[in-house]
Amino acid sequence: MQSRLSLKQARVIEAVAIARGFDEASRILNMSQPVVSRTVASAENLLGATLFQRGWSGTEPTVWGDTILQRCSAALKHIARAEADIVAIGNTRPNLTPFLRWHHLDAVSAVIRFGSASAASVHLGMAQPAISRSLSAISEYCRQSLFERRRNGLEASPQARRLAALRDELLQELSLDNIDLEPRRGLVGRLAVGMLPFSGQDLVARAFGYLTNRYPHLRLIAVPGSYNMLTEALRRGEIDCMIGILRSPTPFPELEEIFLYNERFTLVARQAHPCHARGVTISDLQKERWIVAPHGTPVRSYFGRLFESVGAVPPAQTCEILSFSNAEQVIINSNSIGLLSYSDQHIASLPPSLKKVNIDLPDSETPIGLTVKRTEGSSEILEIFTGLLRNLCSQGGSTPLI
Repeated sequence: MQSRLSLKQARVIEAVAIARGFDEASRILNMSQPVVSRTVASAENLLGATLFQRGWSGTEPTVWGDTILQRCSAALKHIARAEADIVAIGNTRPNLTPFLRWHHLDAVSAVIRFGSASAASVHLGMAQPAISRSLSAISEYCRQSLFERRRNGLEASPQARRLAALRDELLQELSLDNIDLEPRRGLVGRLAVGMLPFSGQDLVARAFGYLTNRYPHLRLIAVPGSYNMLTEALRRGEIDCMIGILRSPTPFPELEEIFLYNERFTLVARQAHPCHARGVTISDLQKERWIVAPHGTPVRSYFGRLFESVGAVPPAQTCEILSFSNAEQVIINSNSIGLLSYSDQHIASLPPSLKKVNIDLPDSETPIGLTVKRTEGSSEILEIFTGLLRNLCSQGGSTPLI
């Protein structure tokens, strides 16, 4: 008998992937969590590959897991289609998906091929009572008879023949002979990057574009979030690094920062904003509406210091936004002034609807870089990603990587 993933393993693998965790999958499947874990572990042992890993949004498939998940999902769709076909044949809906096992389908297929349970038992190396029990069980799941007894043996119904065809379809998906388990060439694995508000997103997008073209088996994940949220994820190993304004130094001893380049805090407003029509100072802008990053971020701290330096109380913020592009759009479509950080290249190529407010801000330079876990040696994937970012920064971000 050829090696194959069990139908139970297929159901569990799909459920864990959809639920993003073992606990929720156990509730979906009405199984205990240890049973779900053991089922996945048995599939991993059979395949010789890790199928799931801890990630930002819970348990997520590895590159190998994605490949196997596609086959498991396809197998379950084959079962659903067979159920629909059996309904059309006999006007009775079967309940195959939760209970179907290979030994049921093997028994049906062998009896159709050899004409009797005794001959099927010889072919399968099973006791005849076991064959009879398998036929009885699958008949109950189908809620209709699958064979008629004749003088010369058992005659298969159309429903039985559909089940035999289903077995062949499932073997195409779940037989290990049809699953490519050879090591893949190039970089294989996962890179999850935390994206702090406003800084470095364009670099990540360009680096991800290169990695996607160069390493098709590499799984790439970009996770936006706050500093506290992403540092916790980094410390737990749910992400591999985060990019944005550096704290210099990071408050966590197990983390370290890698400098990439400098940006400048800059005031921007829509082209038609009244602040562009006259010379203004920071004090003049105290009563304006503002778009600034949330409390606890370097941008918000600088915002407070900026007004305190001229003896003014920092104005209340109108809107807090974590997405750079969304912040620019709100500024363009409102009378708000934004305090954002830009590289020299980006400030020179602002969207036509935006304009820099003509105020030179003191001590506006701020470092942008990566924050990573402090280890003896980083992964090959993270080293390549870091090198790509450094290359982009040294070229001013303008040289194509492809």
